[in-house]
Amino acid sequence: MKLFCIHGNFQTGRVWQSLGDRIEADVSELEMVTEDLYAKQFQGFDDWTKDFCDRVEHSTNGKKSILLGYSLGGRLALHACIHRPDLWQGVVVVGADPGFVSEEEKKFQLDRDRNWAERLKREPLEKLTDEWDAQPVFGELKNQAPRNLGEMDASKLSQQFEVFSKGRQRDLVPDLAKLENPPVLFLSGEKDQKYQQIGEELAKSSAVVKAKVVAGSGHRVPWESPESFARVLIDFALG
Repeated sequence: MKLFCIHGNFQTGRVWQSLGDRIEADVSELEMVTEDLYAKQFQGFDDWTKDFCDRVEHSTNGKKSILLGYSLGGRLALHACIHRPDLWQGVVVVGADPGFVSEEEKKFQLDRDRNWAERLKREPLEKLTDEWDAQPVFGELKNQAPRNLGEMDASKLSQQFEVFSKGRQRDLVPDLAKLENPPVLFLSGEKDQKYQQIGEELAKSSAVVKAKVVAGSGHRVPWESPESFARVLIDFALG
């Protein structure tokens, strides 16, 4: 069974390599495939979702797979889950927001993301990644996720902030509430109160969503609690 992994902002597909090594050492049933959001430029969520799901269907011959997404990647995973629920054996979402309801919140977020997009066109990546890591959502925890600035394309990253802003994303809660399959596991760290609450609320509104808190980690669960995360993922995928 294939495991498709989608990275977050200021990351590349290589960020999942350590997870792939753990899975390869523990189980033979899962084959990791990383989605690289730098590979192509997309016009928006619908454009990416259709393209991604078409590629998955082609590569698996329609056999069901596991989908994993972190942060931005988690939001994209939710879109793919809703668009083609038949493709997935299960979906794991880590620290991802299903979207805003109010137009005021959307506008505020879009303005913030556009600011990041503009700064990426003119300011050093090292400076911006330091500022990104200092955001309150990370709880002053050092970034444990692998990051190689040389692999990043600032212009494409700028486009990601513009195109995949939460300010452009519809509220996915009503769509998730209608789903009967696949099961969705929403993970958050015990030090990440914001996304714990989002997970709990999502689980209450959708029969397919189960929320779980991973001990010892903040927002970046896969890299702050790698052993616990890998075990949860494998148990969910093969259970």
